[in-house]
Amino acid sequence: MNSSHGKVIWITGLSGAGKTTLAKDLLQHLPQPRLLLDGDEMREALAPLADGYDPQSRKKFAFAYARLCKLAAEQGLTVVCATISMFHDVHRWNREHLPGYVEVYLEMPEAVRRERDYKKVYHARIGQETPVAGRDFPPELPECPDIVINDSALTTKKITERILDFLSSKGDVWLITTQR
Repeated sequence: MNSSHGKVIWITGLSGAGKTTLAKDLLQHLPQPRLLLDGDEMREALAPLADGYDPQSRKKFAFAYARLCKLAAEQGLTVVCATISMFHDVHRWNREHLPGYVEVYLEMPEAVRRERDYKKVYHARIGQETPVAGRDFPPELPECPDIVINDSALTTKKITERILDFLSSKGDVWLITTQR
């Protein structure tokens, strides 16, 4: 890979795990040019192409998100992608095709996800609303994430620090651009 390539940090977890909050905080500590791709925002932007929330449609969109990350990273951007996208095929594709790929899995207990459920996805009755990963169908949990965060007591700042420490330990000199 060419040294002008950016990097991709893929933050995954079920709805309410804290992906977007973490992604926004982490982004502030990464070098320019940088880009945040949030699953909800990407789905809204691509709404004319959206054909559902069933597992097959979700997987199709997850691959679209991955290709967007690849396009941006190949143009030298540091990309943070916050998306449920819990599919083994997608994570394997990411590892093979995305420059500087780092996978972060936010494994939060259901009680914490329900508490953070501002979209009210866990409060809808089963089968009546949008299918929810982890409630209406089983997600494919990440097989080998680089970082797993499963301590719901950690603050966003502490999780960001863990990710930055991990990136630094890998020798990613591109990272050392901002103060924490």
